[in-house]
Amino acid sequence: DLQPHLAPALPPEERPNFQEKLRSIKAIILPAALITLVLGSIYAGICTPTEAAGIGALGSLLIVVFKGNFNWRMLLEVSINSSRITVMVMWIVIGSQCFSAIYNAAGSQELVTNILAGLPGGKWAVYILLQAVYFVLGMFLDPTGIVMLCTPVFVPVILKLGFDPVWFGITFIINMEMAYITPPFGFNLFYMRSVVPPDVSMVDIYRSVIPFILIQILCLILVTLFPQIVLWLPSYIK
Repeated sequence: DLQPHLAPALPPEERPNFQEKLRSIKAIILPAALITLVLGSIYAGICTPTEAAGIGALGSLLIVVFKGNFNWRMLLEVSINSSRITVMVMWIVIGSQCFSAIYNAAGSQELVTNILAGLPGGKWAVYILLQAVYFVLGMFLDPTGIVMLCTPVFVPVILKLGFDPVWFGITFIINMEMAYITPPFGFNLFYMRSVVPPDVSMVDIYRSVIPFILIQILCLILVTLFPQIVLWLPSYIK
């Protein structure tokens, strides 16, 4: 049931006036312009995502300088943190490449592809199986690790079965969102436990996510039955 009393509206005397709202809008003009520039350059075909990321990094630095908040210590800390994340991702990529090389050299790719393609029920049975595997892995692993682990195994299968890789990637994302909040091991459940009041139990959290899981299942079914929901925009970009 809806319980509006748990989040009541601010009293009139505490609500911001028009001038305060206008000042708050000014604070987001530069970030909004940067986001528009980065995404717009990608969608317009001017830049690749990697090049747009470089533009975004440079633009962020210029905004900090413009606002007078720049200092060399901050730049050093940002560079170190960015390097740590980049190195972590690169090690995952290196491990994935090694796995792919051994996997392909052993002939496993063709073997697994033929086995899955020959399952009873046709390609949709294989699709359901792959989604089930993703769902279970999503409750224990990070999506980046799942992508690196499963891409060399699953991509040849979905291509051989005639599935659109963009559409399948969107179903993967929806699946990961659902797996992250699915009891008992969904990562986000433990994040929520760390921020809710102490009197809220894990059982309460499990119950609270059920409507969201059902919505995600509905989204996955709709995208599966009607691929153009997610393919119409990429078709225009092409």
